[in-house]
Amino acid sequence: MRKINMLAAVAMSVFMMAGCANTSGTVQPQTEPAQTSGTETGEGTDAAVSEDKKVVLKLNHVQSNTDPVQEAFLELADMVKERSGGSIEIQVYANSELGSNKDNLEQVANGASIIAVGDTGFLADYVPDIGIMNGPFLYGSYEDLLKLTDSQWYGQMEDACSEQGIKLLAMNWYFGERHIISKKPINTPADMKGLKVRVPSNTMWTATMESLGAAPTTIQWSEVYSALDQGVVDAAEAPLATIYTSKLQEAAKNIAMTGHFTGIIGLEMSQGVWDSMSAGQQAVMEECIKEVGESYSNSVIASEKDWRAKLEAEGVVFTDVDREPFKEACAGVYSKFPEWSDGLYETIEASMKQ
Repeated sequence: MRKINMLAAVAMSVFMMAGCANTSGTVQPQTEPAQTSGTETGEGTDAAVSEDKKVVLKLNHVQSNTDPVQEAFLELADMVKERSGGSIEIQVYANSELGSNKDNLEQVANGASIIAVGDTGFLADYVPDIGIMNGPFLYGSYEDLLKLTDSQWYGQMEDACSEQGIKLLAMNWYFGERHIISKKPINTPADMKGLKVRVPSNTMWTATMESLGAAPTTIQWSEVYSALDQGVVDAAEAPLATIYTSKLQEAAKNIAMTGHFTGIIGLEMSQGVWDSMSAGQQAVMEECIKEVGESYSNSVIASEKDWRAKLEAEGVVFTDVDREPFKEACAGVYSKFPEWSDGLYETIEASMKQ
């Protein structure tokens, strides 16, 4: 079984990034009798997979196949296959090979045998309130995110997603704080004025960059390197690991440590496909995703300093900005979503204090 390297398993994107390709049509659930003899899950739950039909799921993400998250997904696939006695096969695709995050989520909602990878900004198209989880300067720590995903409010979001045909498998894979890489140094929000910053097709990103005075420019993640290199945009933003593995440091040499977003990713699949699986298969999926997600998130946190050192070694100059002015500039973002429930921000704050 593949193991995540503690120094390499770091993410970025987020929240999330959108890929460039589109898939053609919807992948239908694949099932056939599994030739298994049964197994147990990691916590001793009897999976009883001998009678289960085989389920094949295609997990697609937009990061490169050298990004640490690729290794995490491969480990997840191995673990699920082993603990399900071979009755669940997860095929991993990198570099947006099967389309963008938004495309995949739409396919999931339509019943495809796909595991979509993305942040809550894409889920907000189906359940508006969940989009707040991507808000700027929302979390004080990774522990705040864990409290939120263990709250009553989050359970309501899971139910709301299910009603839209989407099974929310996880939304607590920590991808790292997102920072701004640019052609020129950034010290204060004033330095952001008029700056063309790449953003995904995501309202939260657009609103946040506008609040900082920047000019958000929607570009698929697979095109960010060339856009930055050719001057189509002046800046981009991502976790340090994603910046490094995407080689953005070759196109720009300044990183402002704004930490404006806490990068989180989630895994989603079709509710219909989920319901067609046995209770044992569902238990295997849940515990493996939790186990690998926690391991991956902890390794991301532990290795962020190492990614900074690697970037500095390639000539990147870091600016440890005062984040408070950036946070104050972004405060108005939370009032730009009239579709949200009344008092949503206060509900989220209360959930993280419990």
